[in-house]
Amino acid sequence: MGPTLPAVLLPALIPLSSASSWNPPTYDFAAGPARLEAVDLDEATAETPERTRDYLMEVNFRGRWLSVPDSILDIWFSNEDSDVALTNWPRPQVRAWSAGLEYVIRNDSANGIFYFEYVGSLIDEGYWDDIDDPPDYGDGQYLVPDRLGLLTLGADYAQEFHATEWLSFLIGGGLGILKVTGQMTLWRPGTVENPGENLNDPYCSEGSIANPRSPAYERYAAGCGDDGAKAIPPVLPIVDLNAGVRFHIGDRANLRIEGGLHDLLYVGVATGVVF
Repeated sequence: MGPTLPAVLLPALIPLSSASSWNPPTYDFAAGPARLEAVDLDEATAETPERTRDYLMEVNFRGRWLSVPDSILDIWFSNEDSDVALTNWPRPQVRAWSAGLEYVIRNDSANGIFYFEYVGSLIDEGYWDDIDDPPDYGDGQYLVPDRLGLLTLGADYAQEFHATEWLSFLIGGGLGILKVTGQMTLWRPGTVENPGENLNDPYCSEGSIANPRSPAYERYAAGCGDDGAKAIPPVLPIVDLNAGVRFHIGDRANLRIEGGLHDLLYVGVATGVVF
């Protein structure tokens, strides 16, 4: 059988100069297998991959302590120093705590903070008497919180000023809404709407010439029936004014300490992951 067509054409396709100098590759078994270049694993893993977006996001847990200073309440309400009759019925302090979640989107200087939280009341029961002219310390109301709390939802803006790579300062504000949960049970002075079991007690009566009016705190102490729930709007606005400091933990976590106004004065912390 004669040579095939490729075998006949091969000398014509390869120039003589190339054919005469071409040698097939050989393997040097004595040299052993080829060595791979060593890779510094520490150096390879030390580099953090760059993000393709020009903003960061956070998911944070936050907690706060809220209050209204007594000096502010003194503007509108009497206290136990106002009249000797109130000595045993001190005005309650307005205190609360809150816990919630935040979603934050930010760049180098601007922060959008969206939050949802629950505010738990720490207000004790007590006597509330507004300031009158002339003074009348017996026309106040006795209030008892009953599972009182708030659900809040809102959004804040904060401008950020960097001091170092790991420390920055924020200032800003925003708006939100709150939903009241629970109620404040009410006792008024000198009413017989709900006399309860002590109808014959003089403090539960509407009043007489000898006892023209029974103050609310005496009616409460005598076990008179309550007068229903204090009227509170179910939904109210929130005004936020915030200032704080943020600690950056390697662009992977953060800690924010802040204070300001959240309808009530507050101090608090927020911490979470950055991605």
